[in-house]
Amino acid sequence: MEKIKITPLQIFSLIVLFELGTGLVVNLGMEAGKDEWLAVLLGMVIGILLYAGYSMLYLWFPNMLPTEYDKLLLGKYLGTLAGISYMVFFLYKASRDLMDGGLLVIATTLRETPVFIVNMLMMITVAYTIHKGLEVLARTALILLTVMMMIGALNLLLIAFAHIVDINRLLPVLGGGIGPLLRAVSRTNYQFPFAEVIAFNMLLPFLNHPKKGVKAGYLALLFTGLILSLAVATTVAVLGADLAERSYFPMLIMVGKASISDFIQRPDIFVVMAFIIGIYFKICIYFFAAVIGISNIFNIPYQKLIYPLTLIILALTAFETRSYSEHLTKGGKMLYLVDPIFFIVLPLILLIAAVIRKFIFRSRPGAGTGTGGGFGTGAGDGIMGGAGTSAAGTAHTGTEGGSGAGYEVPRSGPGSGGGVGGGGS
Repeated sequence: MEKIKITPLQIFSLIVLFELGTGLVVNLGMEAGKDEWLAVLLGMVIGILLYAGYSMLYLWFPNMLPTEYDKLLLGKYLGTLAGISYMVFFLYKASRDLMDGGLLVIATTLRETPVFIVNMLMMITVAYTIHKGLEVLARTALILLTVMMMIGALNLLLIAFAHIVDINRLLPVLGGGIGPLLRAVSRTNYQFPFAEVIAFNMLLPFLNHPKKGVKAGYLALLFTGLILSLAVATTVAVLGADLAERSYFPMLIMVGKASISDFIQRPDIFVVMAFIIGIYFKICIYFFAAVIGISNIFNIPYQKLIYPLTLIILALTAFETRSYSEHLTKGGKMLYLVDPIFFIVLPLILLIAAVIRKFIFRSRPGAGTGTGGGFGTGAGDGIMGGAGTSAAGTAHTGTEGGSGAGYEVPRSGPGSGGGVGGGGS
């Protein structure tokens, strides 16, 4: 087994790049008009609350993948069904983000290139990265986040010196009342991109410092929300709410206006570069989550799944849409009809099941909380390998010898199995 560990700083970098990936690119409409920057901030607050729920499940089961504690909390069959549903969802999300990247490239740089060719080249790069492992992806994120922040800072300076910002376009605040703001938050802003952080529940078990890693996630969401809000406010201040709403890529149009005399012209190519970096990491995270989850469910080495799943994602992009407007329309329907099931409903069911399980086991005589991440009765019913210690002091091992994924979730020490270990010794 390959032991993988990532640091809190690396998880911070991955979450920021993941959230900014399509958050800066895709324009799903500005329902709040010139107050969209406020809608982003409110969406961030709700996203942080959702992340609190996601991370709570992780902290209760720190050495288990979601595909494992799903079966523990919902039963073998319902848990497996929930796990498979999430993996299909992640694959579909990866295909949509891949399409976002492909359509962006052909709209801005490679106009005569078929979108399938662009998607194929990007997906080959993603597959190669995942084959190299999570640690390689995490180390790369640290470097490219720095590059992305430098590009963002440079563009802000260019916009400031170009004197194209008109703050009056943002006024009056809440001029249309609070209704449009609340509709925008409830329909899109809390989900896209903040609730998508649920994919990181497949990565959190590989943290070397669980609690610090979770705190890094909170900081990453806060940092991302502030950046996205600033980006939206700047876009509206430059273009106006009407033009920003009608444009497919409003930030590109905004940056394209930031020319300084004849010295600096059309700096938007650097923005395209930053967009591609973010989209690439978002696809990588969704793809890794799907690969490692399917590997765990079906006990197949993850390397054997990478290239077949790559072909599936490419096939999904080939038949998904014919135009960018159709692509956005489908994305909007997904946000309203499908995404809440995976972002809210299923996590809430898991949280309720975990709380009930915790209450029942604590009320039993001789039951306690083991060191194996999570809670249990001391019956040694851990799903991943590792021993729990019952109240009687007898060691029990898990029912399976690991995830079969080619990755081993880090253990915190002897007797700290990833499942529900027994009562404290």
